[in-house]
Amino acid sequence: MPAKDYGTTGRWNHSIRPRDVRLVLIYNPMPAKKDVQVATTSRRVDTFGPRRDAAAVLQASLYVPGNGPLAFNFGGRPYLPPSSPQVFFNFQYTPAKPRIQPVDSGGALRWQDARRLNLSARLPWGRARVLDGPLTGIVYPDYPGPVKPLPVPPTDPEILETYMIANTVNLVVLPSLTPIEAKNVRIGWDADSFSWKFSADIFTHAALELVKPDAEGAKEVELDINGWTWVLLVERYSRQHKFPTEAYSISGATRTQLLAAPYAPQRTGLNAAPITALQAATEQLLYTGFTLTWDAENVGPADWTFPAGTLSYQSQTAMQVIARIAETVGAIVRPSRDSDALEIRPRYPVPPWEWGQVEAPIERIIPPAMMTQLNGDWTPQPAWNACYVSGTSSGVSMLVRRAGTAGDNPAPDVFDDWLTGEQASRARGVHELSKGGNIEIVGFTLPLFPRTDDKGVGLVLPGMLCRVPEESGAWEGLCLSVEISATGTGASRVDQQLKLERHH
Repeated sequence: MPAKDYGTTGRWNHSIRPRDVRLVLIYNPMPAKKDVQVATTSRRVDTFGPRRDAAAVLQASLYVPGNGPLAFNFGGRPYLPPSSPQVFFNFQYTPAKPRIQPVDSGGALRWQDARRLNLSARLPWGRARVLDGPLTGIVYPDYPGPVKPLPVPPTDPEILETYMIANTVNLVVLPSLTPIEAKNVRIGWDADSFSWKFSADIFTHAALELVKPDAEGAKEVELDINGWTWVLLVERYSRQHKFPTEAYSISGATRTQLLAAPYAPQRTGLNAAPITALQAATEQLLYTGFTLTWDAENVGPADWTFPAGTLSYQSQTAMQVIARIAETVGAIVRPSRDSDALEIRPRYPVPPWEWGQVEAPIERIIPPAMMTQLNGDWTPQPAWNACYVSGTSSGVSMLVRRAGTAGDNPAPDVFDDWLTGEQASRARGVHELSKGGNIEIVGFTLPLFPRTDDKGVGLVLPGMLCRVPEESGAWEGLCLSVEISATGTGASRVDQQLKLERHH
């Protein structure tokens, strides 16, 4: 019997909530980046080909028929004209698409210093040598050029209570080196001369016969005084006969005298092309065996150019032309003592108003303790502060004025045919201004120390700027002349008489 109206009751409902249910996806659809490949397709352009002109290509594609009959070639295929009497031909030309070309393209190049690796350097150990002297230590922000170093100051002589000098005076005949006994030897040079002048007394007639000029010309002798050597020409001699003795004397000059009359010929010249003063002076020494030194950069004077037709002279010797060139810019000719050489130097290395500055080129320091027979000659001149300098037929006209002054006290005007350059005119103007002011010519006598003695003063030459450290204050002077005398016989007394130009 089927169950009817039978009810079953259960105690289950939806009040239970799920807990600790987790979902795990093992598959990751995104691949790793290392497996991703990206490719970019590019085509190369016509970088270096000729520039393409579209109009020129189209013009070249056109067909222009001629006057003769036309002949058509249809590739071997028969042509059947249509029933219409007209025939139409289409000559349309479609050019190929060319590759693109870059326009106004540029390139960049990066440059830098390469790295230097594994460099090796050798550092020799030893005492340093002075090459260029101490620098000024002054920074010039508006001057990019090189800074001239300060001159090396001379060595201070050693001051002693007593100086013991073993003087040596030797006179020999060249080239035989035959010695000659002489006394009262004198040799000197001043800034206005171009050779050393010499005189001496000799004892015997036989010695005179060795140095007398003969058919071969003037004889040469070599004079050595305390290591300072001169090579001299004997030009004159004399004899004084007084019973019961005889006296002989000789005189002469250094070999630079051979460039002047009567030894050198007189010449006339005119430059056909532009030439510098240094070239003109060197040309005068051609085939003479003499050499010329002119340091226009460091010592002076400055070199300048003669235009064509401005350097002219008549009946002048080589030395006259060289001396005239030096005089044009206020310079002097310094002869060599024992060689065939000349040097062009400014008479005033720097203007007198700059002698007391630290950069003044002082070449000798003369202690007053070494001076004997001191004397002075007061020769004042107007204190000029301007000078008008000009050429004549060529060159420049220039008013040279001392810096810091009004230029209201001018020196006499200077006109010279050979002043053809700006640097030459300026140098001549500074030279003329340097001759003015309160000037004193100071003369004194010094012992001539041996050449190997670095504790003494040494030989002082004209043109050298000297400093005298007196107790009342140091002053500077320019050497104008020097004369060396070796008096007596045997152990002679050797002195040098100097004249300095001092500006107060």
